[in-house]
Amino acid sequence: MTVALINYPIVYDKAKQTVITVFIAIIIYVLSWTFIRPDNFSKNGGLWIGFLFIVNISIEEFIDWQTKTSTLISTLTMMFLIFTSFSIISYIKTFKTQNILQGIKVSFLSSLLGTIIALCFGFLIDFVFSNRMVHALTNYPGFKNYEDPKAFTFYNSFDNASNHVIIAPVVSIIMGGLGGVVALIILKIKKETNSYLTDGTKLQPIG
Repeated sequence: MTVALINYPIVYDKAKQTVITVFIAIIIYVLSWTFIRPDNFSKNGGLWIGFLFIVNISIEEFIDWQTKTSTLISTLTMMFLIFTSFSIISYIKTFKTQNILQGIKVSFLSSLLGTIIALCFGFLIDFVFSNRMVHALTNYPGFKNYEDPKAFTFYNSFDNASNHVIIAPVVSIIMGGLGGVVALIILKIKKETNSYLTDGTKLQPIG
């Protein structure tokens, strides 16, 4: 990202707030990651979320869908998988620890690592597949405002990043909370079932 701004300073000139938002978010991410000290489960969860983000970005940028409906369905499907993954990650951790806060925490930490991976991949393809990205973004609003088309590809990446760095952690907390609640409900049902089975008076045969 820094190299992109050095090579194309016009991106910062035209989108200062967007660029600043991304860098501030990254700093907060790093501080949060360092302070909370994630366990291996959080790291693995983050790698999984990052993988899904990479697949999502690759599908969006490298597959030419024939219709807008196909593009929308693809995007919604990937977002569903990512959101569901936050819940599953939290569910597993909550079920193991019987503590919903632990579940939400690992879901949140997974979103931090996953989003960083997505940002790195997004900017990487701008460098490696610059011509492809220029072609893909030709009809995007604001494209003609940049004399150098490659500069617009980095602006677009910063614009997308500014949304993801804010939305991803929030969604991870919400979906992590839902996954944690489901885990607690199942734990409660399991506990009541075990109590029922071990209660001699409730297992008395009829007649």
